[in-house]
Amino acid sequence: MSARRILMSLGVALLTLTGTGQSTAIHAHHSFAMFDKGKVKTLKGVVRKLEWTNPHVFLFVEVSEKEGAKLYAVECGAPNMLVRMGWKVNAVKVGDAITVTMYPLRDGRPGGAIDTITLKNGTVLKVV
Repeated sequence: MSARRILMSLGVALLTLTGTGQSTAIHAHHSFAMFDKGKVKTLKGVVRKLEWTNPHVFLFVEVSEKEGAKLYAVECGAPNMLVRMGWKVNAVKVGDAITVTMYPLRDGRPGGAIDTITLKNGTVLKVV
């Protein structure tokens, strides 16, 4: 087989692997092994920050504890997924008093993966 034929075959193979030859996005995702799915922790606190961005929405909740106030970082799903599940961008706002159930981080740091949020008016926002 000639060098020209080999190069053409490689080019066709690359176009086939990438779809139509157009640039395609590569999607990566982290493992959720850092969260203890065997435990659920409930937090009652105040929203101090909300990052409604890709790849995941993050909610920062200040919780009063014996040792003093502690800020928890709660990882939610992707914005698109949350909207499909009925969330609105302005459903949770900075300053809102909320109750969060989450799967805590295995290493004990203040944070976790969201299970539900209960707003002051009783509305429950879920991710599954």
